Amino acid sequence: MMNVLKKLNIPKNCEVNQFVAKKHFYENAGLSKSDNDLFADVKKITVLYQLSSDKINIPQYIDDVRNYPFINFLEVQLLKDVKTKRLAEIIMRSIPSPMVLFFKLEDKMRFYVAHQRTNQADNSKNTIEEYNSTEWLERDSPLFEKLDIRQMRFTNFYDLYSDIVDVISIYNANTMMQSEKELTGEQARQLSASIEAIEQEIASLKTKLKKEIQFNRKMEINIEINKLEKQKNSTIGGF
Repeated sequence: MMNVLKKLNIPKNCEVNQFVAKKHFYENAGLSKSDNDLFADVKKITVLYQLSSDKINIPQYIDDVRNYPFINFLEVQLLKDVKTKRLAEIIMRSIPSPMVLFFKLEDKMRFYVAHQRTNQADNSKNTIEEYNSTEWLERDSPLFEKLDIRQMRFTNFYDLYSDIVDVISIYNANTMMQSEKELTGEQARQLSASIEAIEQEIASLKTKLKKEIQFNRKMEINIEINKLEKQKNSTIGGF
């Protein structure tokens, strides 16, 4: 899988390959039992790369809200498919730095990114903004080449990270639309959020449908589901 990551064209001198012990999260993240159980299925956590100003010609970005002195690329090797979103939340909150986090399971990978801003009450902590993630990707996924950092802005680490977030957002939206449309990162995230909200409603109704015993009510729920499916298709087609 490292050969696949080479498509990102991260300079060789940015390689770190630093192991992160799971006890870091046990001791600092205030984990519940179910969270601890998730980490039991984590084989290894490694900082593979770190983009920093002393290694690559990109300035730091610091203002009253954000502190982007570098970008870490973390790999989490899994023993089996687990709740990766929850693991991503824990890891990103426990390591307060901008990161591209990817989970590896056999020959598949899944990316998570999220902008961070400085916690005004405690500047040693970061507040995580909207999470953006991919589905499980095969080795031949076109996303890897789209994440080539040479195609992104080197004005500062915030701009570079924003471009990474946008690439993933646009890839997700185009996958949903099954087409390559010209979208901004913001448009892509709006589309994904709208579709996700509709899909959650549909899933909720399907759960109700399974439990419903009255025929008339089943018919009503099916009509609601069909309306939402049409709304979903209309939303996708409108972009």
